[in-house]
Amino acid sequence: MKKLKPLILALCLSLSTALSGCVELLPLSGTETTPKLHKVENAVIPELSESESLAMQSYMSGGRAIVSGQQLYCMDFDENNKPALCSYDISTSNPSDFKVLVANCVPEFLNLYSDRVYFVNRNTGGNIESVDLEGGDRQTVKEGPCDFLRIHENKMYYCDSAMRLCVSSPVGMGEEIIMIEAGFYPYIIGDKLIYQLSRNEHLYLKNLSTGIENELTMQPAYAPVIIGDRLYCTVEGGVLSMAADGLNPLKYELGEIQGIAEYFIRDGKIHVRGVSGGKEIRDWSFETEKPKESFSYNVTGSYSLCDYIDENYAVYTNYEPGGRIKSFSLVSQNGRESQFYSGKILS
Repeated sequence: MKKLKPLILALCLSLSTALSGCVELLPLSGTETTPKLHKVENAVIPELSESESLAMQSYMSGGRAIVSGQQLYCMDFDENNKPALCSYDISTSNPSDFKVLVANCVPEFLNLYSDRVYFVNRNTGGNIESVDLEGGDRQTVKEGPCDFLRIHENKMYYCDSAMRLCVSSPVGMGEEIIMIEAGFYPYIIGDKLIYQLSRNEHLYLKNLSTGIENELTMQPAYAPVIIGDRLYCTVEGGVLSMAADGLNPLKYELGEIQGIAEYFIRDGKIHVRGVSGGKEIRDWSFETEKPKESFSYNVTGSYSLCDYIDENYAVYTNYEPGGRIKSFSLVSQNGRESQFYSGKILS
């Protein structure tokens, strides 16, 4: 399966050692270095609430964790240091009651539906599988390779082996193909579909009721997320946003960035992590209303990528500088962080 840039959304709760720098906010001008938009009538980007935006961000991150009530379901490692689908009780100050639900499993795009955990298992070639909340009654719902799993309004959406967007019942019956051409990042909101077309990597908005499509970007763009009434995505050299009607685009330039690894937008502030020209891993941040005045960055030696976020919790995978997973973190709304790995609490 074709893999695009590792654009994973992450919540950067704080930035230390703020340094001065420069960032430029540019309206699109139609030059060779700035993207253009194609506008068609009545193509309007849906507006999302905060909780809906957070759900979209979790999906775009690959969804390797999910919280329901006081229970956390996530990728972790078993006693033999093998990846597994696991669960924790998070009703107390630290995660507890560690359980391995599915051994020898690399779960992505976790969904909860009808008292079952659904996921794409990379260790079985991308099968869509499900288990009950205790790890029993394991079922293969759809043989892979599959990707971009999402259960929404009692329907199961996913990309098949050709990266075509499909829909079926949550038990895999009645499959229909929604999008004939291969695409990535497909996300349905009402009768609208936002997706990246594989052949040119541009973002599109399609009205599923009328079939009308709007080409949102005229350049490769990744991991679209709607925050309030604006859509954000990453493009070469920075972050692009546009209004709900697909117009009034703005580009946030990061001249030193060599590749975006993650970004997150919340409370009027954009956080970006990537590699600078000097090969440093950096966190950049700036406010959307005054980017030049608020721009800052700090240098960090490793990544912490966000697997899940809602109004109460964020779940991270923490990596060593070489890319090896060293721990996971659960961060609560009040900022309390618990690091854990294979059932052990590290801090």
